[in-house]
Amino acid sequence: SDGARKLVARFTKLMEERFRTGAGVGDLAAELGVTATHLTRCCRATCGRSAIDLLQDRRIFEARKLLSETKLPVNQIGESLGFHSAAYFTRAFQHLTGASPTAFRRSQ
Repeated sequence: SDGARKLVARFTKLMEERFRTGAGVGDLAAELGVTATHLTRCCRATCGRSAIDLLQDRRIFEARKLLSETKLPVNQIGESLGFHSAAYFTRAFQHLTGASPTAFRRSQ
């Protein structure tokens, strides 16, 4: 629906502004005045992906870019993207890409 598309567009804009802060889907949904469940439902209907998938994809995209283009330590990259620990960043990155951040950097 048009309402779902507008909500997802607002979510995408807010996500782009805040993806580095560590804000979760619940936080972003609250800022948009909706529940995380409603936001996820609209994201799935509009893009075929959940809100958390879109947020994680954005963070991992930026992580790949930083790993490829900078010499920043892995833990600093994770912190700059809102991950609360280097271990959590490494697990999330490996889960979504199939490689650890260090292995990804070496392959570039």
